[in-house]
Amino acid sequence: MFYRCTSSFILNEEAGIKVIRVEDVTVELGGLVVLRDIYLNLEPGLHVVLGRNGSGKSTLLKTMAGLVKPVKGRVLVRGINVHSLPRREAVKLIGYTWQNPYAGFVEATVKDELEFTKRIAGVDLQRDIIDQLIPQYLLDRNPFTLSGGEAKRVSIAMILAIDQPIWLLDEPFDYLDSSGVEVVVKLITRGVERGKVVVIASANTAYLHLLKPHSVIILSKGVVTFEGDPEDLSPSVLEEHGVPSRQLMCG
Repeated sequence: MFYRCTSSFILNEEAGIKVIRVEDVTVELGGLVVLRDIYLNLEPGLHVVLGRNGSGKSTLLKTMAGLVKPVKGRVLVRGINVHSLPRREAVKLIGYTWQNPYAGFVEATVKDELEFTKRIAGVDLQRDIIDQLIPQYLLDRNPFTLSGGEAKRVSIAMILAIDQPIWLLDEPFDYLDSSGVEVVVKLITRGVERGKVVVIASANTAYLHLLKPHSVIILSKGVVTFEGDPEDLSPSVLEEHGVPSRQLMCG
């Protein structure tokens, strides 16, 4: 067994270990089971989690990011339990963007948000990612006064600029105009080309024709009902698993 040190985090490099393994995970929130008996193996590439609102998509991403702890099972990243990692190490390994872009803001200006992110992660941020997403005129603005699209750009930039090997993106296209969608698609595509694991959760597949997912996962009432190649998703299969077939999957 060999180990490689990345920053202060040790990545297990044993042959055959998946980048992310979700093993028999069950999550309860407020006494309700929102994820049940989830098993997933994710390797580098783009993976899309589909499902209606309330199906458990956001909870799955938060659990994979170490933000929500399961009552049963575990999430392994290169063989390491993500819930055993110090928060700073988890942030450098896994980037999670909130569905609600305002949820992660804590500072008075966008510039301060970026500095806060840098301090928390303990790494230099990737300026090219920031420059692609955040116009200069927004840097001195209060993030809570931004429009939905502006806030989404800032929220995504704050996390992806850490340049983690794993990106978990919750409804990344919500609020964005066409130029914002184009930038995010470009960053996702480039991230996949660089060997990242990118997981997108969405109830709306309208923009996914711009991407080429390696796999699709469908959640329904907290249970995985489909996992496989997007080419296997005919309109009838989509409807069978609760995803409206009128939405374009990919092209």
